[in-house]
Amino acid sequence: MKNTILRYKNLLCLCLILVWPSANALTMIPVPAEPIYFEPPVVEATKEIAQQSCVEIDHAIRYLHPYKYSYKADFYQDDANKIATALIVFDSIPILESIPIINGWYGFAYLGYSSLIEEKEQRRVLQVEQQIAMLQQIKAEKHCFE
Repeated sequence: MKNTILRYKNLLCLCLILVWPSANALTMIPVPAEPIYFEPPVVEATKEIAQQSCVEIDHAIRYLHPYKYSYKADFYQDDANKIATALIVFDSIPILESIPIINGWYGFAYLGYSSLIEEKEQRRVLQVEQQIAMLQQIKAEKHCFE
């Protein structure tokens, strides 16, 4: 019993001696850790904006308001998304697979494109909302219209 424990200790020490130097020799390759989700940059006020009058800042806010809204149709209201979904569904029916016009890959490609455009539109709206918030903060700091 005592011999087996001594053997296991010796074997463990031998493994540590053999493995320890090689474990220290391996270094991790620096991998850039990009954020998964979009992190918008913070909009800072410039000196020109800070020097504008309250009326000019108000005009800039009013000019930006139409760009605050998205005019892209939602997923379920977009007819092109309905057609793309129908292409995917009809591609899975064995009878219609012989028709070359109906191809489900077109549907998958358009749905990917549609989601990409949706993301771009959301980023644009967020950027405009941040600009409006920055201008409103400048107005508040100047105590406009009190």
